[in-house]
Amino acid sequence: MKGILILILFSINSVSAFNTDLSNFNGYIKISKSVTDKNWNFMPEINNSFDYSQTLINEIFLINNKFGLLYSNSNFTLDLIRPIYPKNLSLTAESNLFEATYIINNASAFSLSYKDQVADTQSIECYTFGSITIGFCNEAKISISNTKDKYIPLNGNTLMLIDGINQELKLKYIQAIDASLLDEYYLYFALSRNKFDWLSPIEELTSGFISNLSYGGSTIGELVGREISRLPQRSEWFFYKLGLNVNNSISLLRYIDFIYELDLILVDTNNYTPYKNIPNHNLMLKTGFKVHNNNNLELYLSGSIYKNNLFGYEDISFNQRSEHHFLSNFGSMNISIKYLF
Repeated sequence: MKGILILILFSINSVSAFNTDLSNFNGYIKISKSVTDKNWNFMPEINNSFDYSQTLINEIFLINNKFGLLYSNSNFTLDLIRPIYPKNLSLTAESNLFEATYIINNASAFSLSYKDQVADTQSIECYTFGSITIGFCNEAKISISNTKDKYIPLNGNTLMLIDGINQELKLKYIQAIDASLLDEYYLYFALSRNKFDWLSPIEELTSGFISNLSYGGSTIGELVGREISRLPQRSEWFFYKLGLNVNNSISLLRYIDFIYELDLILVDTNNYTPYKNIPNHNLMLKTGFKVHNNNNLELYLSGSIYKNNLFGYEDISFNQRSEHHFLSNFGSMNISIKYLF
């Protein structure tokens, strides 16, 4: 609802900024959905803990003369099911993107965009550290609480809270090409700022009397300390991205086109401390069909495959706790409806 409201307000403000005569505007409204389900055996093999993921996107683009404005609101959801605690873990994040485009000529343009993405707070009741489960579930061997003021948000029955935000600035150059195998390509550079924070009294177990107690051949402090190193780092880090995207649409029938898109992204990190190894690039291929009425309505049905999961594309899902998932393939099925005006 918040995204729809922003979409409406953006449209009104954009119209006012350009010209109050709507006849001077072109553009489109687009609604998209991408879904991945572990039960789909026709998709790339997914990590056993993965259950379901979807992305919902609403966007509007307005263009007047040489200037264009785009607003996009998206909601990203990722559900995990694990054999150890936290057994059920969900990530939900909303992002708002604003993009300004300057059209150089009929074949080329520049754009500058800003995206702000905020994850809902993850609330964790229990956490398994090595061979010991700590928290407030039935299987917990240790239940801990702390009277320090900073732990008040835990309400005495939550072990951990995790928050995350991502902000990205992207510069893009778009070039149309009159070729049989390629309609358009664009080059882009992006700077992504990532900041996570977590709150839990487990930190108190790495020192003091309890930390020296033995459990399963290790001390409590050693078990907890090893797992803390896998939690999202609290200091911010940056991704530097350089990408190339090529796409094309080939007419098959009067109202049906075959479409494909290839995106290569190179990623470098700054101030990120990897737990193990992380990739430095990703490759996305999308293919499908566009059904249209030769006028103003388009329906897109496609599938996407990623070489290294969503690395470089959904930064809010990447940190030390999840990085081991980003060396495997990922795929999704997509549907979009676009109305041009």
